[in-house]
Amino acid sequence: MTDLALVTAGKVHVVESIIQMTLPFGESLAVGDAVRIDTNGKWTGANATTTTENRIYGILVSKDPAGAVGTAVRKGVLDGFALTAMAYNAAVLLSDTDKTLADAAGTVSTTVGRVIPATATITGTAYDKLLFVDL
Repeated sequence: MTDLALVTAGKVHVVESIIQMTLPFGESLAVGDAVRIDTNGKWTGANATTTTENRIYGILVSKDPAGAVGTAVRKGVLDGFALTAMAYNAAVLLSDTDKTLADAAGTVSTTVGRVIPATATITGTAYDKLLFVDL
């Protein structure tokens, strides 16, 4: 299993957001983190180690400068993850590493989304690889 990283730390571009939510933080989080809602109604990191920890809500895409609240996308399309080694339509899963996505299942298999093609140029270039989050 290989954990996935952002191309540029702290930067995710929201191409499309269909379902999202903004909540306060229950712990220190960064843009790009996999998050779940804790028992106090706050964002906390998600991981695939147990059936409690794997209850991912979405991917954190923004946070206020003080780091007190942030928005996570539950269903939508995100750009910014390093997906070049993955095939189109490959599953993106939750990692055993806290707050992280991976290219293979963790202890509790949790699919977060799929790699999809997209292009900003009409012809003549290869497609980019984006993350379709579908939780």
